[in-house]
Amino acid sequence: MKQFILILLCSVFLMPIVVEARSSKEEAQIQDSLKQVRLNQLKKEVDAMLRIRLEKADELEKKEAAHWRAKYKENRLTEEHQAESRALEARYSKLSTDLGRLTEELMSSKTATSGFEEKASAEESSWDAFQMQVDLSIQKRLEEIPGDYPLNMEMRLLTLHKAKDVLQKKNANLMGPMQDLFEELLQRYAWTYTQEIETRFSQMGSRAEVKVDRLRLGTVFLGEVDRDQSQVQALLRTGALQGKVFEWNDDLVPSLETEIRSAVLSSKKEDLISVPLDLLQNKTIKNTVSGDAPVEGKEAFIAWFKKGGIVMYPLALAAFFALLLCLERFIVLSRRGHLSKRFNKKFSELVDSKKYKDAADLCLKKETSLSLILFSVINRATETRDAAEKSLQEALLREQPKLEKRMGLIAAIGSIAPLLGLLGTVTGIITLFTVITELGTNDARVLAGGISEALVTTETGLLIAIPVMILHGLLSEKIEQVTSELYVQSTSLLNTLFPKDS
Repeated sequence: MKQFILILLCSVFLMPIVVEARSSKEEAQIQDSLKQVRLNQLKKEVDAMLRIRLEKADELEKKEAAHWRAKYKENRLTEEHQAESRALEARYSKLSTDLGRLTEELMSSKTATSGFEEKASAEESSWDAFQMQVDLSIQKRLEEIPGDYPLNMEMRLLTLHKAKDVLQKKNANLMGPMQDLFEELLQRYAWTYTQEIETRFSQMGSRAEVKVDRLRLGTVFLGEVDRDQSQVQALLRTGALQGKVFEWNDDLVPSLETEIRSAVLSSKKEDLISVPLDLLQNKTIKNTVSGDAPVEGKEAFIAWFKKGGIVMYPLALAAFFALLLCLERFIVLSRRGHLSKRFNKKFSELVDSKKYKDAADLCLKKETSLSLILFSVINRATETRDAAEKSLQEALLREQPKLEKRMGLIAAIGSIAPLLGLLGTVTGIITLFTVITELGTNDARVLAGGISEALVTTETGLLIAIPVMILHGLLSEKIEQVTSELYVQSTSLLNTLFPKDS
């Protein structure tokens, strides 16, 4: 193609010269040659284009074949993917169904588990409540035994303490503690409905253990006689509000001692015997069986003081403190509030004579409130009335608190004493009803006696408050009298010294 173009160019540039140099024939030959050359060139170009076309067609055919192969492969992969998708969908559907079934089973299991947990929690709470009830029952028995019938008390306490220790352990077995509790209760009830005669060792009074014969009839009679028959003792109810309810008494009246000795010794035989019983088991038995003489004087006061309980001690302290304060006030008022007529007469004479310095010296010799008040005025006799009044006011402000000192404390003690007595009464009544609730009583005299003991503190508080308030009133009247006299005397002296305003 390039050669053809080059020839064409040459022919174009050389054409004028050829026209001039050659003839028309040659020109025609040349034209034919050029056309032939051009034709050949065109054929070559056509052949080249055909080859290119064939090459492009082959390449396009190869690409189309590759395209269809890829399309076939893609279709096959698509079919495989669809097959796998269908398989996965089927598997997913099955798994979803299984998951739903497992979820339902799980929820059902959770519901059942929650129900079991609630039942277990309720059973555990019931068990804990039952264990607590057993523990409270054992604790109640431990509190009741010291005031209960005192047979075999040490072993009963040890057994119950052992049962209580078992209950404190984790996952404790309740059978053992319950058995111990019931055995202790059954033993206690057995004493109520059984009788017993035995020989054993026991303690009588301050003696060491001696061999005695013992007779027990239920829980209403228990008497002991030592083997040499020299001493007798009986277990009696004390009726006390606090402490032991039963106690051994070996200080009996002779008649009761003889009856107990006869009953205990005769019970060894199969004869009909007579036993001295206190069926009511009331509080007054101790007063009827004891051989002690009635107490008087100091011992009676101590016994009366002890009846009031612990509140009697602050009441005694309040009474002692009030007595000291009243004595101190009486002494101070007698000394500083003394109004001497002789002093007043002599002082008036010196003032009338205008011997102010001698009058002031006379006031300084005395240590009473009146002398100090008059001194504050007479010391300003040569000055103005205003100066004397100011000095008087200062002296009154100094002396009046000294006269009224501790009066409020005395009045407070007089008011507090009945309240302390009422406190002791309330405490005693609470103790009384606590004992009645725990132990019960079959005698109204126990209740009346307990209330009478509780009222001892109220009686004591009133016995303290009444005299203290009377003394407070007397002291207040004395202070008012002295204060009035101070105002009267000082005002009279001012009017004497300053008849007119200066």
